[in-house]
Amino acid sequence: MKDGSKEQSRAVGCVKKAAITGVFLAAGFGLLSAGALFFVPEKISKITESFVAFGAKDYKLPDPPLTSANSESDLKAAKSFSKVFANIAKQAKPALVFIETEKKVAARNPFDDFFFFPFQPPPGGRGGGNGNGNRRVQQGLGSGFIFDLKNGYVITNNHVIDGADDITVSTFDDRKFKAKVVGTEKSVDVGILKLEGFSPNKLSQVSFADSDTVEVGDWVLALGAPFGLRQTLTVGVVSAVGRNSVIQDGIAAEDFIQTDAAINPGNSGGPLLNIDGQVIGINSAIYSQTGSFAGIGLAVPSNMARNVAEVLVSEGKVARGFLGISMESINTLSPETLKSLNLPKDPTGVLIRSVVKDSPADQSGLKPYDIIQSLNSASITNANQLRSRISLTKPNSQIKLGILRDGKPMEVGVKIGVYNEEAAQKAQKGPGKESASPEAKVAAEFGVTVRNLTPDLRRQLDIKSKAGVVIASVEDGTPAAEIGLQRGDVITEINRREVKGVRDVETELTRAKEKSKDLLFLIEREGRNQLVVFRNR
Repeated sequence: MKDGSKEQSRAVGCVKKAAITGVFLAAGFGLLSAGALFFVPEKISKITESFVAFGAKDYKLPDPPLTSANSESDLKAAKSFSKVFANIAKQAKPALVFIETEKKVAARNPFDDFFFFPFQPPPGGRGGGNGNGNRRVQQGLGSGFIFDLKNGYVITNNHVIDGADDITVSTFDDRKFKAKVVGTEKSVDVGILKLEGFSPNKLSQVSFADSDTVEVGDWVLALGAPFGLRQTLTVGVVSAVGRNSVIQDGIAAEDFIQTDAAINPGNSGGPLLNIDGQVIGINSAIYSQTGSFAGIGLAVPSNMARNVAEVLVSEGKVARGFLGISMESINTLSPETLKSLNLPKDPTGVLIRSVVKDSPADQSGLKPYDIIQSLNSASITNANQLRSRISLTKPNSQIKLGILRDGKPMEVGVKIGVYNEEAAQKAQKGPGKESASPEAKVAAEFGVTVRNLTPDLRRQLDIKSKAGVVIASVEDGTPAAEIGLQRGDVITEINRREVKGVRDVETELTRAKEKSKDLLFLIEREGRNQLVVFRNR
């Protein structure tokens, strides 16, 4: 009973800052301040006795014959289908674990908690540190699962165990183990634990499925401990695959599986299973305006998680691959841009916008306007898919990229480099480098980088304008910053010309520079249109 009360008093709700408001990491920290149910056993007992005494009198509920609106065959099929879920739950239960963490953090002003919950951790944890009240112990909850029973390895999310000073893992048979962090990879939100003093007993492990075969509409089951409620199962379908650009601060949600199976704070690190009981993903984040389930859950694909887990166990860290380009998905480009690139009908792939000097891409001869359509003969459909695959390619390995150059297909060999922050920042900035197009250099000089609006991004940012591009960044001290352009603004017109894509912005900026013309930006900000003027003097 003690343990149960402890679970009810725990919190969930600690979420990392999202790139788009309303996206939350699904594990939480702190103490639950509302929503818990408390029962007094002796009071329930008295109520039960009163009902028994009352029921002993004359009246009894009628017991009508069993009837059903469904045929016997329909009921049989439904019960059989229901049994599939029940069997998966029984099979996976011995592999599921509950993770509790503690870490010492600087005390926050409780005033901040009041205003920013649930975007920041709620008041909770217990005082600690040097006794001066400026340190406290923050408690966190999450989920995970055993993937190597022999050696006691558990996989979870990086954000569940990130920075933890103490980690306790509870198994389904109520045993508790201290856990040591084997390694983590923030870019794909995966962490590996090794249980100390571990013995399998009645526990089991789960197997990984091939996440590349997952399709929209597939049945899935999410397992974990939402709000600290252990061994919880929810059912749904795969809503989408290849979701991207959801989370920032180093967590690259570039190829996530989206599901409508209920995922809440505390589910982080738990498995997303197919109806064969195999792992297709690791529950990692939710898209929500409240911090709780809103029908959009995100999971790290199993292929990505498995590759990272194997490297972390063997080497302790992941050496990520690096190509050295900034790029744009072909399917986000405007019809005018596609026409100017002389592309065939319904093209797929990734447009190279710039190449980092002396990078693997530069050394292999890749150029701006090249379109990457395949990697080692596997099709590439969008920029985030390519980014994920390059990231998980072992450095110094040789790959073959299928590209279109000036409408002609060709193959380019590239020796993948080693990822580092400096090189990644160069690639991310893209325009402004030696190999960037002249128009892109002008945009960089102006101090703004923009992205084409995809339907997903339009929905996520609640953008009303039908055309336009979104400002991804504004560099301090540049003309764009001086006139007040902001990250998240949507440029819909420049000098009364409609903006349909990135190329339109670059063209108008170039035209204004060459002719020393003023620039009149029509932007959408927080749902309202406004004009921003740049005087070119």
